[in-house]
Amino acid sequence: MSAARARRGAAIAARPEPTVRGGRYVTEAILNDVSIDGVRMYEIKWKGYPSDHNQWVAEWDLSCPELLAEYTRNKVENTADVSAFYKVLRSANEHYPITVSNTVDGVGCPENFVYINESVYSDDVPRPCTPLFPCECTDGCVGDCPCVRDRYYDDQGRVQVGTGVALMECGPTCRCASNCSTRVVQNGSSVKFEIRRFARKGWGVVTREATARGTFIAEYVGELITFEEAEERGQADTLTGLTYLFDVDMACSSGETADFSVDAKTQGNISHFFNHSCEPNMEIRPVYVEHRDPRLHRMAFFAARDIAAGEELTFDYSPGTSGGGGGAADAVAGDSTMLTCYCGTASCRRTIFQ
Repeated sequence: MSAARARRGAAIAARPEPTVRGGRYVTEAILNDVSIDGVRMYEIKWKGYPSDHNQWVAEWDLSCPELLAEYTRNKVENTADVSAFYKVLRSANEHYPITVSNTVDGVGCPENFVYINESVYSDDVPRPCTPLFPCECTDGCVGDCPCVRDRYYDDQGRVQVGTGVALMECGPTCRCASNCSTRVVQNGSSVKFEIRRFARKGWGVVTREATARGTFIAEYVGELITFEEAEERGQADTLTGLTYLFDVDMACSSGETADFSVDAKTQGNISHFFNHSCEPNMEIRPVYVEHRDPRLHRMAFFAARDIAAGEELTFDYSPGTSGGGGGAADAVAGDSTMLTCYCGTASCRRTIFQ
């Protein structure tokens, strides 16, 4: 497959005055909870603050017993022990803690899965060596920056160019600041994720807050392997119907075969859990950061439209069939032991791969 990545919002709006009583901020609502190293943490919406200022607060620091009691009453308890899941997620470098929900069966954390934040190279995959001449911009790279060819992102860090355009960002040796207008994918996602269990589709991911069109969601990461290795693993995966192979082919011409693939089966990030839909709300784009080697571009997911809070994040595993999804896909990532599609959309093709 192919993918690409977009950046999170740039400037944070001026902070409004919070509602304060007795020197303390006032809790408007308790939205979620997680257990981190044995400490129960609650996501708090402060009265007078917008939602992007929500904070995680330890239970012993809460001073709103009525709201806590109401939250506990209304909370739907997990039917599976997901404590091992949270241990796996400790290594996640997401901007907000990832929550886990399973209210449909007794399945817990996937076995032998390691959460990583960037792809790892297998021994037989060359490290990119395409020379990159760093910029020395002091204007946030909004002018004539030599690293980029277009204004790929708007002032909110949302992608604003067509899906066929490769996205280029300033690299680690550039002199510009970390908040440079081109640095989106490398600065990480601001989406609040929940890994949720679905009755027929298995694990999936929902966004806990509304996400605007063009927002960077996540990068597809895993183990970078050669095409030959991917072919071998793909044949083995066919026996189980479970594969997470994603060809790095977005720079390939029609009929060309990718030199490398990303396998997120045992090593991956939040994108490991993304499900298929015949009407996806994410698109995939190629991104270049440290180099410009077309064989080893990054692959990132962006919101293809406005996405509502609580909506599942999906992409098309076989975009060549319907024209959706943002890139040609030869190998596919997935969390289904069947080829039957359960997306439930009006244009469902009934099967994931044609």
